[in-house]
Amino acid sequence: MPCQGSLDGGALQTNITMEDGTAQIKEDDESFQMQDQFHVFVPCNETLLDLYSHECQRMFEVDMHDTNTELWCDWESVIRPYNKLTQCMEYITSHLACFFPNHIVQEAFLQVHSHYFQHCRDQHEGFSDAPHYVAIALTLVPVSLIPVLVFLVVWKSKVRE
Repeated sequence: MPCQGSLDGGALQTNITMEDGTAQIKEDDESFQMQDQFHVFVPCNETLLDLYSHECQRMFEVDMHDTNTELWCDWESVIRPYNKLTQCMEYITSHLACFFPNHIVQEAFLQVHSHYFQHCRDQHEGFSDAPHYVAIALTLVPVSLIPVLVFLVVWKSKVRE
C-alpha cells in the first residue's frame, strides 16, 4: 500500500492507495489533543516562590533605600525600582511553573505598598464634593426656570392666535 502525505487546509492528510487502485484519504492521528501525554505538568512550588519573592522585595528595598523618602510618592522616581520588582516577580513565577499573579505575589506587592506607598495620595482624589448649598442652588435655579419657560411659550402661542 503506497502512502503519500499532503497538507490540505491546515490538516495533514494521508493518501492511501488500496490494492484495487482506489484512493482513500484519512487524517493523521489527532493525538495532539491529548496534551497530558506530551507535557509533564509541574505544580507550582510555592515554598520556593515565597523565598524568591522575598529576594525580589529585598532588591526593591535596596533600590528604594537609594531614593529619598520624600520622593517615594513621586511616580517618576519609583517607576524603575517598581518595574524591576514586577519583572523579578514575573521571572520567578514563570520559572517555578506558577501563574502570575497569584496569592504569594499579591501578598508581596501588598507588603511593598503598605510599607512604601501608604502615605501617598491618589492623584484622582484632588476633587471633593461641592457644599450642599451650592449643589441645591445649582439644581433649583434651572428647575424653577422650566415652569416659567413653559408659561412663556404657552402665552406667546395664545398671543399669535
